[in-house]
Amino acid sequence: MGLDFIMKNNFINNNGVNLLNTKNKKTKVENRIEELKNQEQTINKELWSWETKHKKADKLLSYLDEVGRFSTKFLAEAVAVEKEKEERDDWWLEYLIRDKVEFALKFEPTKEAFYKLVFKKIENQVNYLKSQLDTIQRRLAHQERIFARIEIRRQGRVVLPCKLNDRLGCLGSYQCDNCKVNYFVAADNHQALEISQ
Repeated sequence: MGLDFIMKNNFINNNGVNLLNTKNKKTKVENRIEELKNQEQTINKELWSWETKHKKADKLLSYLDEVGRFSTKFLAEAVAVEKEKEERDDWWLEYLIRDKVEFALKFEPTKEAFYKLVFKKIENQVNYLKSQLDTIQRRLAHQERIFARIEIRRQGRVVLPCKLNDRLGCLGSYQCDNCKVNYFVAADNHQALEISQ
């Protein structure tokens, strides 16, 4: 039996659990945090893509509105110019008005269909992804709070009670003094651990 065999046996306790690399093992909370961060990243990428589509569709809708306004303005100016002429060409004026009415009858339903079929669906998808992202971020904040409390206890410190009597401490931008103390130290230690790995 060589030295390697003896060394390996020294790192296995009586229950048969391998004690090697126990520092690198992640807790359930750390695994949940990692999973939620991956989900957040995936949704952020998808949301960015849909927001880009939304901006393009919104821009196209504004262009369509501009085309409608331009055609109406052009018709009004052409009618005004034709009325000011001494020898009016009523046939040309009727033809111009007929074309404008025909254009409006085709243009407005097309614009409305684009709004309902394309723009609204893109907008709904963006809102859906934002709500999913919000849910994941709330769950992530909750899990990070749990992890911070675990880290505080690992350090042998006492978790100060939240002044707002929240079980996991104050969430959001406002934090009571006790939560600032609790989570500031734990966050610094967690960042130091991530950097060292």
